[in-house]
Amino acid sequence: MLDKDIVYMVQFEYSTDDCQGTDIYLYKERKDAWQKFHNLQTQEKEFYKTEYSHIDDFEVDTNIDDKNACEYWYNTTCQSNFYLHSFIDLKVKEVE
Repeated sequence: MLDKDIVYMVQFEYSTDDCQGTDIYLYKERKDAWQKFHNLQTQEKEFYKTEYSHIDDFEVDTNIDDKNACEYWYNTTCQSNFYLHSFIDLKVKEVE
């Protein structure tokens, strides 16, 4: 049986009016992944506040307040235009 290591993956999927993409960051330490997750969340809050303040139907779905969660997400979606969204996930992955 192979020993498995744990890595923490922060995945940032985004789509705006003129671009889309997915960025993936891998960390050995949970605290480093959590810091990146938090930084992206803060960055996205500011982005939506400055770039899309004229749109008032953004919905945020998150579990960041759940202290017992193993994985976290912070998703922002425009209800009238699904192409305007960002999904930030912190996931735990096993590596063989």
